[in-house]
Amino acid sequence: MNATRRPDPKPGWQDRIEAFANADTQLRVLATRGHLTRGLRAVLAHHAIFAFNRAGIAADQQAATALTGSHLAFTTTDVSTRPRDTATPTLTRMENTLNTPTPATEPAELRHALVDRLTNAQRLRTPHITDAFRHVERHRFLPGVDPQQAYVEDAVPIKHDETGEMISCISAPSIVATQLEQLDAQPGHRVLEAGAASGYNAALLSRLVGPRGHVWTIDVDPDLVETARTNLAQAGADNVTPVLGDGAAGLPEHAPYDRIQFTVGAGDIPVKILDQLAPGGRLVLPMRIRGSISRSFAFERDGNCWRTVSCEMSTFVPLREGVCNDVYTRVPLQGEGALHVETFSEQDVNREGLSTALGHPPVKAYTGVKLRAGAPWEWLYLYLACTLPNGLSRMPGSRPGFTPSFGWGAMAALEGATLAYFTVREGEDDQGRFWEIGVIGHGPRATELTDHVLTRTREWDQGWGNTAPEPGFRMATGAARDQLTSTDGFVIDKPHSRLVVDWPRRS
Repeated sequence: MNATRRPDPKPGWQDRIEAFANADTQLRVLATRGHLTRGLRAVLAHHAIFAFNRAGIAADQQAATALTGSHLAFTTTDVSTRPRDTATPTLTRMENTLNTPTPATEPAELRHALVDRLTNAQRLRTPHITDAFRHVERHRFLPGVDPQQAYVEDAVPIKHDETGEMISCISAPSIVATQLEQLDAQPGHRVLEAGAASGYNAALLSRLVGPRGHVWTIDVDPDLVETARTNLAQAGADNVTPVLGDGAAGLPEHAPYDRIQFTVGAGDIPVKILDQLAPGGRLVLPMRIRGSISRSFAFERDGNCWRTVSCEMSTFVPLREGVCNDVYTRVPLQGEGALHVETFSEQDVNREGLSTALGHPPVKAYTGVKLRAGAPWEWLYLYLACTLPNGLSRMPGSRPGFTPSFGWGAMAALEGATLAYFTVREGEDDQGRFWEIGVIGHGPRATELTDHVLTRTREWDQGWGNTAPEPGFRMATGAARDQLTSTDGFVIDKPHSRLVVDWPRRS
């Protein structure tokens, strides 16, 4: 039904096409700003039907178009509810076209709509960071990727290894915003970024530090460094220097830095970069606590140790090919479907035994701990990372009989050749709908591990839950680590550092 392909357009038809093109542009602007009303949709539907008639479209197609336009413009249904997902403790409403703005399609519209979403969600809070997001064109750093995909709330892979594993990406916009808020880079700052990827984050930093500042972005892959260099040059970010090297080792020749940001994950503190921070400087580092549980820490020096000024839940592609590699092993679980569990070097597990764990009969039990709609799992995960010897591991995928807590999979506790993963069951009481946390164990010690996870989960609910004060974090390396203790929290020792989680019970 493309009128421009008519063999003999009638007089004035080209003007009609241009008028529709102009109307389309103006309607997208109205939609982006939330001003596209039902009346405007009705007028547009009438004009479309009239144009199709003039274009000689078949009568049956015109009738279908008229019916569709009438439904979209005049139906009174406001919302529809997605079918309940008992594995996800949230309620989601889906709005139809009557009260949802027409999706933006132009890159500028997509970018501004993204910034509006991040601002409304409190991910962007600082005016100069918000301004950077409005001006730096994310899609320019993803050549070959549909602009609409570039601006959705998801990470975009840019490199995979020979097995298909993603080893570099542009992080989801909310994660990028969160880290930049943590970093608080200012005009004139000297910033070191570990993890150049395609240069997008460095371009944002370029705008934040301004012409008096400078950014060095480092990556271990020559092709990524060259890609970042090209993208940054095209964006006019002439105060950024891409460098080939190991981010964990830093760039001591250009130190000191006011800010150091890692956009790749670590299993421990890269100690070589600590001395490269200027007095009063700040390090933002995504670091695993135990297993898959990771947080983005914003550390500042406090005497002989380091203390967080911000700490947010996050997961990043790990450091590799350097002095602080964070290597994990994916253990495929035998049987139907595609399911695996992540394991890490600090975990005391039997990987061969884990691969057959689901062949053992399940042991299922429920905790009595209820989560209401929208309640986070974040603090339970942190508590179990602090109290279980192996923390928690991601167990993504699907297979018959696998009933995880989320659509993507579940977090699981590991011990030897045994695993125990989270599930939920839905219920309703006098306070409304809830999801009760359960645990399903498989393996030679399924009963013992399931009971252990149940006990720890109930401990968290009774002593901390989602209403306890948020924890603080301290870190020390070298001789200072042995002096770092906690009377009201947890101590986690790593090969090069000690992390203390100061987390009092709720009063």
